[in-house]
Amino acid sequence: MRLDFNVLWVDDQPDSVTHQIKSITLKMANEGFEFNPRLCTTIAQMEEAISDDVFTDEVDLILVDWDLGNNEHGEDAIERIRHIVQYKDVVFYSGQAAVVELREKAYEKQLEGVYCAGRADLIDEVIGVFESLIKKVLDLDHTRGIVMGATSDIDHMVNTCLTLAHDKLDDAGREQFIRDAMRRVDAQVGNIVKQGEKIKAAPSVEALFRAHMLFTSDHRLRMLAKILGMDEFTAYATGVATVTSYRDGVVGERNILGHAILVPQGKPSMVTGNAGKVIDIEQMRELRKLILKLRADFRTLLDAMQT
Repeated sequence: MRLDFNVLWVDDQPDSVTHQIKSITLKMANEGFEFNPRLCTTIAQMEEAISDDVFTDEVDLILVDWDLGNNEHGEDAIERIRHIVQYKDVVFYSGQAAVVELREKAYEKQLEGVYCAGRADLIDEVIGVFESLIKKVLDLDHTRGIVMGATSDIDHMVNTCLTLAHDKLDDAGREQFIRDAMRRVDAQVGNIVKQGEKIKAAPSVEALFRAHMLFTSDHRLRMLAKILGMDEFTAYATGVATVTSYRDGVVGERNILGHAILVPQGKPSMVTGNAGKVIDIEQMRELRKLILKLRADFRTLLDAMQT
């Protein structure tokens, strides 16, 4: 499971589902997930979409309208879907046919894993299926994986922003960039040497596990914030607040989640870091929401720097 909830949506009138898309997006965002619909207006487009191995593997839910125009109907689309995607849940809906009719059409085609809804009830049906799916992965162990995957994506964007910033500098600026990076590396080497001396003075397994590596993700974040504060990068100055919010609101919790081990007894409701800080299920939800916002802000920064 990811922070992204990917949906294949088949409807010949995509403008008619704009309201539903907005409502579903808001409801999922409130749970800390991003709704990503991929709209297809014909069965041919749908078949092209589900032939894409990457998307097929990552699609979480499929929505299919009954009346697809040009004498095409949703039950036929679902039948074709089932030849390729056998085990994904499908919501079959209509603004014309009654729910009982949709169920009959699905039964006649022997289609399984299909939820039926009227167009007016589509939002509630989608959210209901969404909630049933995410409840399976919202224990702390799975949520930890979701957070670690999303923050890894942000780490990659930070690396790319740093590379772009370096390339935008003049020769003197690039030299200073490298000197600054090496200063941080040298400082980290010094810290590791000091840690090594402390470990030698009082060796223990716990002390060994507390040692860290060179030029960490936090070093890169601090360096990016410093660069974005330079006169040469005033166009991207708002990125400083993004980096600061990420360091203050996400990095510490991510580190707790990355290093804590859950006790495999019952369903754990919280994790505790080495310093005793606790993160529970509700805090996980708020953390996902913050990561979603900051991930979008980092994407905006990256897009701006790439132009």
